[in-house]
Amino acid sequence: MPEAAPSPGVAQWHAQRGQLTALAYRMLGQWAQAEDVVSAVGEQILSMDPATATGVRRWEGYLRALTTRRAIDALRSVQQQRTEYVGTWLPEPVDQALLPEDAVANESMLRLGVLFLLEELSAPARAAYVLHHGLGYSSSQIANVLEVKPAAVRQMLSRAARKLGRAQAPQREEAEVKGLLARIVQAIERADVPELVALLDAQVVLHSDGGGQVRAALNPVSGADRVARFLIGVQRKNPVGNVSLGQVNGAPALLMEREGRTDLLTVDMAAGAATRILLIANPQKLGHLGAAFGRLPG
Repeated sequence: MPEAAPSPGVAQWHAQRGQLTALAYRMLGQWAQAEDVVSAVGEQILSMDPATATGVRRWEGYLRALTTRRAIDALRSVQQQRTEYVGTWLPEPVDQALLPEDAVANESMLRLGVLFLLEELSAPARAAYVLHHGLGYSSSQIANVLEVKPAAVRQMLSRAARKLGRAQAPQREEAEVKGLLARIVQAIERADVPELVALLDAQVVLHSDGGGQVRAALNPVSGADRVARFLIGVQRKNPVGNVSLGQVNGAPALLMEREGRTDLLTVDMAAGAATRILLIANPQKLGHLGAAFGRLPG
């Protein structure tokens, strides 16, 4: 006998799985956890009472709501763990090939710098911010998802905007960011402190994540001179072998291979200089880069 066709809910879950995983990833900053959330949603749909399933009018919104609520629960459970993390916790970078086109099109909500800033928000506020800025949800729509009043959502979004607005770097042309990254790595390889300082904003901050697996700065490094000397100090102790340029989370990034470790470096920039540098060296966070990187030209 032919297999029975999947229920509408299961079919919609399969069709939207990529978009739902991207939503959960923006909530959590970790790809495997996002996949777990979406798998749990799928199991919930499979076991759904037929009468309840029949009452679902719009599966896309329903699945997004389930995913958001489960992601909030997952985020709450890991937020305490992240406060006990060795050094700075940075989001896990992801090869864009894993992401659906609509998520990549709204790359501002995928950038590692943005995901890093979202760590400052509570789980419900982060959900509200992602739904509003990532999916264009109104306050009323978000209120339905979070099961709160629209006024509470507007307050969350207003507070989030005040908290993140000044710290969030404007988007830049891809070629401009690639050029800056190329000049930064050249200055690092030449151990040229003045040249590197000239590429950094005076108030630049570097955040480094080794996760206790490899050596990294446990606290943020601030100021152009200190950041330049830190990066060149790492280079002197363990020189870069291969350098690759790729596209990660909607923005250019460098993959620097050293003996016994690999570092991913990404920047936010303004006025031609790096304002924030994220350096991810925890090997457990570099497993979803796929074929995102090619050799740096030159």
